[in-house]
Amino acid sequence: MDKRRKWLAHVLEEGLRTGVIDPPDILRHATPAVLATDLPPALVARVLQAGIDGHGFDAHVVVESLGAEAIAEHIPLPVIWACIHETASVITAEHPLSQRGRGDGTEVSAPGAVQPDDVPDIEVLEG
Repeated sequence: MDKRRKWLAHVLEEGLRTGVIDPPDILRHATPAVLATDLPPALVARVLQAGIDGHGFDAHVVVESLGAEAIAEHIPLPVIWACIHETASVITAEHPLSQRGRGDGTEVSAPGAVQPDDVPDIEVLEG
């Protein structure tokens, strides 16, 4: 597995471990069609066996039976990025500095953030 996919495996693994990413978050992007198309037959068999042994299939069974490394290795990069991007978007939206207002009409922005009025006007001179 190349270093980019190893890094993605680590991100997924840590996200799952800490609860920042849940198995349904992954399978919202890595749909059954993606899994059936991109997983090697041995991994499909592993998922099927886990479902049979556990008497059912859900996102937790599928993700746990595959593991973050196999997901990162076989699922297309745009699908993995979509999952990570969605999670990052939720985290960012929940951050206090991301809130656009306080409910009292005042704007909230990060300390030192450049405001539109702070940007100098640029005049283009043709010569």
